[in-house]
Amino acid sequence: METRGPKKILIVEDERGLAISLATLLKSQGYLIVVAEDGLYGTSMAHEENVDLVILDLGLPAGGGFSVLRNLKDSVKTNCIPVFILTAKQEKELEAKAFEMGAAGFFHKPFNPEELLSRIKEILSTGTV
Repeated sequence: METRGPKKILIVEDERGLAISLATLLKSQGYLIVVAEDGLYGTSMAHEENVDLVILDLGLPAGGGFSVLRNLKDSVKTNCIPVFILTAKQEKELEAKAFEMGAAGFFHKPFNPEELLSRIKEILSTGTV
């Protein structure tokens, strides 16, 4: 991965308060943040914004999280972008499905901010999923 200044993270989350909190947390760590409030806009932003990582909610309007994940992993332009799933859903099979589809991380809401930051730093510094 080439060095090009701060890493850019796309947050695809329809819960406005959580998106703002997450953006504030990540900005405090020096990341550039873009936010999309639905799956359709999130997919579009991932293609347009040259992001380094996507944090994706599963329960989204206008294209659920798994649909967005599939679109990102099927596109030549976005298939190498690491995607972290963030969800309030507790079903165990969702985590397995996310990893099978190419997710780089899976976090349940409420999540541990330090754990999330640690995984983001790890993924972005190594460039591997």
